[in-house]
Amino acid sequence: MAERAIAIAAPTTTEVTRTVSMAAGAGITGLAEGMIVRIAPKMGAAAPVLTWGALIGVPTFGIFGALFTRGVLGDVLTGVAAGGIGVLGYSLPEMIAPTVGRRAGSPAQVGGGAPVKQLPAGVGAAQRAQQAVGARTAAEI
Repeated sequence: MAERAIAIAAPTTTEVTRTVSMAAGAGITGLAEGMIVRIAPKMGAAAPVLTWGALIGVPTFGIFGALFTRGVLGDVLTGVAAGGIGVLGYSLPEMIAPTVGRRAGSPAQVGGGAPVKQLPAGVGAAQRAQQAVGARTAAEI
């Protein structure tokens, strides 16, 4: 009889140990590397070295460590590689195209023109029409 491609079964001790080791490596790496990347801009001239060193060095260390070690240590380093690549993927877009000074939904971003005048809450279409007519008549007088 052919084997099933997908099966649901209770995990073995080895599988649980491997999964927990990888999750621990990824979690600790994400926390530590995220803090380094967050704090680095306040370090002055050392900021680029700390930032890029952490973003490139940690995943590289994790990848080579995972390739050349076996057992629980290899599993932890696989998690380090995964966590480091996750932080790199999260940080890279902001580092390539910084959004300093931009606000989400600002008129300059959306339409490129002058800001839109907003009416107070509760003003309906009929009231707006009356206000427009009143403003026109006052201007003509």
